[in-house]
Amino acid sequence: MADVISSNKVSGLESLASLPGLRKHQQYMDNILHEQQWTKTTHSSSIIDKLPAEILHYILSFLSPHDLARVSVTCRALEEHASNDLLWARLVNSNLPFPIHDPGPFESFRRLYLAHLPYWFIPKNKIWFADNEHTGNLILARYDNRRGVIEAYRLIADRGSPEFQVWEAHPDVMIQSFHPTVSLWLDDPVLLLKDLEPSESTSECQTWMAERKMHMPAEANHLFNSLLLCSNQDTHEQNQLNLWPPPNIPSENRVVRSILGADPSDPESWSEASQEAFRIRRWTNFRLMISPGQNSAMITYSTLDPDLYTPTREKPYQGVWVGDYSAHGCEFLLIIQGDPSDDNEGDSTTGTVQRGSLHAIKLTGDPNVPRGETTFISGDIGPKGLIKVETEEPFKGSRIVRANGHVAGLGFHDDTYISSQLILVSTEYIAHYWQEMGHISYYRRVDINNLLQI
Repeated sequence: MADVISSNKVSGLESLASLPGLRKHQQYMDNILHEQQWTKTTHSSSIIDKLPAEILHYILSFLSPHDLARVSVTCRALEEHASNDLLWARLVNSNLPFPIHDPGPFESFRRLYLAHLPYWFIPKNKIWFADNEHTGNLILARYDNRRGVIEAYRLIADRGSPEFQVWEAHPDVMIQSFHPTVSLWLDDPVLLLKDLEPSESTSECQTWMAERKMHMPAEANHLFNSLLLCSNQDTHEQNQLNLWPPPNIPSENRVVRSILGADPSDPESWSEASQEAFRIRRWTNFRLMISPGQNSAMITYSTLDPDLYTPTREKPYQGVWVGDYSAHGCEFLLIIQGDPSDDNEGDSTTGTVQRGSLHAIKLTGDPNVPRGETTFISGDIGPKGLIKVETEEPFKGSRIVRANGHVAGLGFHDDTYISSQLILVSTEYIAHYWQEMGHISYYRRVDINNLLQI
């Protein structure tokens, strides 16, 4: 009897399994069992490390250095892939204007990157200008792969021996030629970051330091320097006069200046540190102790947005320029070219788009008109601002447009704007005619990338 019942059960199950709905359900269960079995056999290893090395390297190339570090601690396989020196070479070169092809004095690009963490933003931004009273300071930062150091030097200009010229249209106007030699003052670095032990597997930068002492040649004369990171704290409610860069220079990232020896708050971690500013503290000490004293000097440096100094077809006059300021010597300025008004179609008869406004701001200054202040402005260099096209030497063929020059007494007292004219000789060379003074001053463009070549 039992055999009959068992036989009937088997027969019944076979007949039920033949139904379409149950047949699909059985296939579904088989798939689940198969997936569970696959999971058990592969649970001990990662799927991603089974990808071809080329694909995995391509994926990892999109990661930041912090993410690469996180990936490297997940498993041995990914640690090996994340340590690929090609990945770290890309990270290093992303901060340099000219790529390097070897890690220099370091054993690997990874070690090189860690040696200067978190200061790679300094050579990446290249141009830095300071808030020194009146004069300011303009420096260029770069990475020297031969020595494995990040360094910055002051930009200087030698006016040379000027020659007197005669403007045939205005023979009474005083004109002196201007052919400056612009260079970096390599004898006295403003900033110098170096790893004292490049052969070691770790560097001192791998521990958080808001202030880092710089080992510089000036220590032989008991002059010491340290580099401080700035906090990227919210500055919207701060007095604009206490911020750097100054209001004249467009920037979305301003930091609190160190005024009258007061130290602004320091960042407490890398994530709180600004990528657009830093400070340098300088002090002298003739004793054995070399910690900064209360009378140490603090200077804030800020960078420029490349869109402000990179010339384009529509804005060919933008850039960093050097000007002849007579008794004050050579000074550096930023010329920003504004967008033209809607009803101004421009004038391209000279082969250069002539439209929009020109706003020249001093990056370095003097006791009369200090750094951060406007030195001249032209509201429209297009047809509306055009006075004439000069027919006499030495400006024959140049467009002359209306402008206003900024003048002031010592200490920037009684400042005012006076009518003047800009003589647009070329997009590399501009003359400024101060009509009331009967004087011509010149401005020439500075080739930043050429100065950064080592």
